[in-house]
Amino acid sequence: EENWQYYFQGNRSPESHEPRWGIREEAWVRWHEFEPRFDLRQHPQEVNRFGWVVEIDPMDPKSIPIKRTALGRASREGATVVQCRDKRDVVYMGEDAAFQYIYKFVSRDPVREGGYRTNRHALDHGTLFVARFDADGTGRWLPLVFGQGPLNASAGFASQAEVLIESRLASEVLGATPMDR
Repeated sequence: EENWQYYFQGNRSPESHEPRWGIREEAWVRWHEFEPRFDLRQHPQEVNRFGWVVEIDPMDPKSIPIKRTALGRASREGATVVQCRDKRDVVYMGEDAAFQYIYKFVSRDPVREGGYRTNRHALDHGTLFVARFDADGTGRWLPLVFGQGPLNASAGFASQAEVLIESRLASEVLGATPMDR
């Protein structure tokens, strides 16, 4: 999802991360006047339901869209899926916001014979990475994994879920390279 930040009004608290996502005290559009869930003063956790990759099965009109939370929360411009030689799926993603990040998700399990239904949950488990580009022209993929390096309680993270919800903050803590789009 992209541009979801414009539909919310209000910050939960002075130390909240909403300004980092572009959420302002006064909303850009006035959805909160007609649907209370978009007023963070009334529904402070609602914002965390937005910014996720949602997979839709175009071949099955009765299917239910699946929110792919393992891919982290962001304002994405797009997501491209490729398959590694070892048959694991890799998803490359970029944010649709200035000075944000490029991500890569690598599935834990390889794709199995049997098509889509057999592999429907391939993106439920794996590792999310963020890109760091160095001055010498090289770069690295840094894992966004709770408990590895600085992604711990001292940096404000209590779980892997919090790392994925606050992927921008986690990327900054790791020293990822913000992109000047």
